[in-house]
Amino acid sequence: MRWGMARPGPGSDDGWFRLGSLEVTTTLLVVGLAIVSFIEWAFEGSFGPLQTNLWLDPDAVMSGKVWTLLTWPIAYPGGIGLFDIIALVILWYFGTEIEGLLGRKRMAWFLGLITAGLGLLWVAVVELSSLYGQLSSVNQIELMVLLVFIAEYPGRRFFFNIPGWVLGLVFIAVTVLGYVGARDWLLLLNFALGLVLTAIIARSMGLMSEWRGVPALRIRRTPKPKRQRRVSSGPTVVQGPWQPPQGPPVSRDQAALDALLDKISASGMDSLTDQEREQLMVLRDRLRRR
Repeated sequence: MRWGMARPGPGSDDGWFRLGSLEVTTTLLVVGLAIVSFIEWAFEGSFGPLQTNLWLDPDAVMSGKVWTLLTWPIAYPGGIGLFDIIALVILWYFGTEIEGLLGRKRMAWFLGLITAGLGLLWVAVVELSSLYGQLSSVNQIELMVLLVFIAEYPGRRFFFNIPGWVLGLVFIAVTVLGYVGARDWLLLLNFALGLVLTAIIARSMGLMSEWRGVPALRIRRTPKPKRQRRVSSGPTVVQGPWQPPQGPPVSRDQAALDALLDKISASGMDSLTDQEREQLMVLRDRLRRR
C-alpha cells in the first residue's frame, strides 16, 4: 500500500476540548504548547527566567526542579530554527496517527512516559559522568515517535516509495555514526537506552505487537461496573407504528470499524491479526474521505 502525506483525521477517541471547529488532541496540545513557548521566548529573549525553568538541567533536577522532567520538550531557551519546525510537523503528523490507535488518554501516558524516561536517562548519564548539558526541545520526542510509527508499520511507503523500515535504519545509523565519530560514548549509550525504553513503553501500550522480543509491562485495568437500569413500575408502553422513525442505518464500513475498535478496547492491539490491522487503516482512511 502506498502512503502519502495527507492530513490525518481524528483518531478513535475525541480530543480534550475544541477551539471552534478544531479538535485539540493530545498530540496537537503538545505541539501547541511548544509553539506558545517559542512565542514567549520571542518576548523574553534567549535564556530568560521562564525558559530556564522549563529546560532540563540535571543539577537543577537534583536540587528539586523535578517538573522539568516533563517540561523540557516545550523549552526553547535559545529560540527555534528550521529543524525545530520540521520536528514539530513530524510530531504532529505521526503522533496523530499513533493517537488514532491509542486514544487521547493513552497517548498522553505514552508521551509522558517517554518524556520522563528520556529525562531520567539524561540526568543519570550526566550525573555519572563529567558531561554537562541541558535537555530541551521536542526533537528527541519527535524522533522516538517517528521510529515507533515505523516499527508499527515497517512496510508503509514514504517519499520516493521508500519502505519505512529503510528510513528507520537510516535515521538510527546516522545518529549512531555521529556519536561514534565524535567519540561521544556516553551519549551513544544514552541514545541506545532511550531506544530500548521507548520500545518497552510502546509495547506496553499495545503498539509494536509483532516485536515479540521486546518485553511488555502488563497493566491490568479494572473494568468499570455497569450501571443497572431501573425497572419502572408504571404502565407498560405498547410500541406501535406511531413511534418516530429510527436514525439512518450504520454503513458496513462503520460497522466493521466499530467491531475492530471494540476488539482493541477489550484485548488491546496485540489481539489484531496483520489482516485486521491493514483493514483498520483502510477503513479509517475510507471513512475520513466521506
